[in-house]
Amino acid sequence: HLYALYWEGRKTEKKEHPKDGFIVKGKDIIAFLEEKLALLGLNEREADEFIIYWLPKLEENEYNFIHFQTLEEQNANQPLNITPKPNTLIRVMMEYDDLDSPIDITEQKLPPLPKRTGFTVVEWGGTEIDI
Repeated sequence: HLYALYWEGRKTEKKEHPKDGFIVKGKDIIAFLEEKLALLGLNEREADEFIIYWLPKLEENEYNFIHFQTLEEQNANQPLNITPKPNTLIRVMMEYDDLDSPIDITEQKLPPLPKRTGFTVVEWGGTEIDI
């Protein structure tokens, strides 16, 4: 049993920018992340660690563009091969860009809350993008 594994990637250039997401003031980022991470399936401990890691990068921005990659996007961009196969797989990949002012964007619809059963693997991370 491992509590956590750490890996780091490089900033990637997206060929296509997200068409949906959220615009969040830096000062409002904690409440936003607490709400959205719970909806995406992170428990309190996982969400706290996510917020502790990303807060310094997000709270200093006047506004943040936030998009959470779909599971399909993540599987295409960062495929996982886990043996034995988990009963539940929760992957949270946040893309963000710092903004000086808000932009018009369609609000992202998040997937249904995953139900944790049996062997569960949780992966979370983020990457800065240029929109």
